[in-house]
Amino acid sequence: MNKFRLIAGMTIIASLVTSCGVTKKSTGTQSQTTTQQPVVTQPNHSKISSDALAGEWTVYTVGGNKVTGETRPYINFNMDDHRIYGSNGCNIINGDFELSGGSKLKIGNVISTMMMCHDAPYEQAINLALAAVQSFDITKKGHEYYLELRDSKGANLMTLRKHNMDFLNGTWEVSEINGKAYDNPDMQMVIDIQEQKLHGNTGCNIVNGSLMIDPDKSNSIQFQNLGTTRMACPEEIMKGETALLVALESVEYAKKGRTGTVVMMDKNNTPVLVLKKVDVERQ
Repeated sequence: MNKFRLIAGMTIIASLVTSCGVTKKSTGTQSQTTTQQPVVTQPNHSKISSDALAGEWTVYTVGGNKVTGETRPYINFNMDDHRIYGSNGCNIINGDFELSGGSKLKIGNVISTMMMCHDAPYEQAINLALAAVQSFDITKKGHEYYLELRDSKGANLMTLRKHNMDFLNGTWEVSEINGKAYDNPDMQMVIDIQEQKLHGNTGCNIVNGSLMIDPDKSNSIQFQNLGTTRMACPEEIMKGETALLVALESVEYAKKGRTGTVVMMDKNNTPVLVLKKVDVERQ
C-alpha cells in the first residue's frame, strides 16, 4: 500500500490509502436534465460560466512567483464528479472541490504521493494555496483562459493558465506551404490536441507524430517525432512531401485564419503552412 499525506488547512497529515493513480473523467452516460451553471462576472470581460473551470490548467504563478522549469505543475478540474487531480511539480495530487454562490470554491481532502524531489521549488506553496482557496475568477485573454484562486480576503494565491488550441482539432487539407499553393486532396492531417498526436498523409506517405504546447508562449504548437512510411512517388509529389515535413518541423505558433483555415508560423512568425478544414461528413 502506498503512503500518502493529507493536505488539510495548514496541516499535512500522513495516511495510508489504497491507490495513488490519477483520477480519470467519468465516461458514464450523462443525464438529459440540464442544470444552470453559476456565472463568474469579470470587470471589462464577458461573463464566463463556471463550466470554463473544467479541464487542465498549468500553474502560472504561485505566491506571486512565476512558475518556470521543464516539469510544470498542473491542476485538472473534473466537473463530472467534482474531483481535482494533477501535479505539484513533484507529486501526484488528488482531491475534491465544491462550487457555490457563483465564484465560491473550496478544495479539500487533497492527498498526494510521497516522492522526494530535489528540484521542486513550488511544491509546498501549491499545497498550501490549495488548502486556503475560497473563491476563483476566470478571465479570457485572446483564446487563452486565466484562473485566479483566491483566499478568504480575496488575495491571489495562485494563477493558472489554460491554452485553448482546440480550434486545431480535426482533419485539415494542406493548401499552402511557404506561400506556394498546393491542390492535392491526399495531403491531409488529423490533429488531436487532447491526445497530443498528429496523423496524416504527405500526399504520398503516411505521417505520424506528436505535438507539444509550450506553456510560456501564446498560440504555441510544435510537432515532434515525425515519422513516415517509405513509399516512392512521382518527383513533384515527393518534393511536396519534403516541403511539408520541413515546414511541420519548423512550426512554433498557430492562429485562426480566414473562415475554415489556420495559419502555422515558424519562430519568426513567418507563415509556413496554411491548412483548410475538411468537412469529413461530406467526404
